[in-house]
Amino acid sequence: MIKVKFWGTRGSIATPGKNTARYGGNTSCVELRAGKQMFVFDAGTGIRELGLKLVKEFPSTPLTIHLFISHTHWDHIQGFPFFLPAYEKRNKIHVYGPPGRDKSLDEIMRMQMDTDFFPVELGDMKAKISVHEIRDAMKFGPVKVEPFYLNHPAMTFAYRLSDGQNTVVYATDNEPYEYSLHRLRGSEKKTTDYPQYLDQKFVEFIADADLCIGEAQYTLKEYRDKKGWGHSPIESTVEFAWRARVKQLVLFHHDPLHDDTMVDKMVQQAQRISRLRGGGLKCLGAREGMEIKVGRSSAAKSRR
Repeated sequence: MIKVKFWGTRGSIATPGKNTARYGGNTSCVELRAGKQMFVFDAGTGIRELGLKLVKEFPSTPLTIHLFISHTHWDHIQGFPFFLPAYEKRNKIHVYGPPGRDKSLDEIMRMQMDTDFFPVELGDMKAKISVHEIRDAMKFGPVKVEPFYLNHPAMTFAYRLSDGQNTVVYATDNEPYEYSLHRLRGSEKKTTDYPQYLDQKFVEFIADADLCIGEAQYTLKEYRDKKGWGHSPIESTVEFAWRARVKQLVLFHHDPLHDDTMVDKMVQQAQRISRLRGGGLKCLGAREGMEIKVGRSSAAKSRR
């Protein structure tokens, strides 16, 4: 069984306040536990609360944490300087992800903690922190984590985690190639073409996942004015999940301009699309504090 908990669900910038209290205002961070292994996807502002919880849960036990960064846009790394387990000498933290355009992942993680931006440098954290640039699948005992390149204005990975029986995919900050490449090329849509081929590869990557955490930042109307920004309309996210026979889709990376009421409407739209498609795809919106157990007794509950 894989236990999933959402600590940050917002995209682009943190948006705390009464209008976002239900779905949450912290930026991207999701915790996964598979057996005794602890995995974290992204280090947005939500990782601060995760750190506080881990310090209470393991007051003296050494921790080994595997932190997978999807990409180094600020909303996905800005919480790391406030992650308290990184200040405990007994802990080991492995940070994995893609390189930047002209800087290594290690350089970028250090840059945001330069003394011009933050009072504590990365090297002054007491935990043993190792930064790894990856391109291929990795094994952690029975758990396999596989990266996949997404369509975003930065080197960006989705991750597929499997314990041999259950599979969770984390795929945020992705734009359909079908729309973005055609727009940039100015070409007419053809029956078979390279953008469709690339989108199909993504569908194959998420295929048969028990749970897919998929970004759906925009409505279709919003997306028409924001093509090339690296995000998806909700219709595409649901379409890909349906084609991939995903069992459960969690809509993630909520736009900072969307309050709880707007996210409700987007979730309802996703559910309508799923019903029309048929096949039993379950759609729900990611909420801070929400927990999902992926396994034979899958269940979701909110602890807010």
